[in-house]
Amino acid sequence: MTTPRPVRYRCDIASQVELDSGGDATRARVLEISETGAFIEEVKAIDDVQTGDGGVIGIPLPGGDPWVAHIRFTRSGYGRIDVRTPRAEHVSVAVRGYGVEFDQLEDDELERLRDFLELLDNR
Repeated sequence: MTTPRPVRYRCDIASQVELDSGGDATRARVLEISETGAFIEEVKAIDDVQTGDGGVIGIPLPGGDPWVAHIRFTRSGYGRIDVRTPRAEHVSVAVRGYGVEFDQLEDDELERLRDFLELLDNR
């Protein structure tokens, strides 16, 4: 029996990503998020990460300090973002990026993330 996959929410959230291998923190957009991970748009500063590499992500959440978690890069591929245009509804484009899993997550940080996901679910 397989474990059901957590619900993923499409979003567009500016975040800060810092790789375990060093370098400066860089801005990257989170395009999907769930309780267990996220899809991050590729940016130049992280365009050469490999599956298994780690880092730290900081995501600004309403009502407090940024939410911070250690991440593990699990895949590279394409995600989708919605494009707003006055002439068409429901337009999306493919964007290259990385799937990441949250690891080493404290219980209180998981709870903050769940509260945020509930807000996304109610929008």
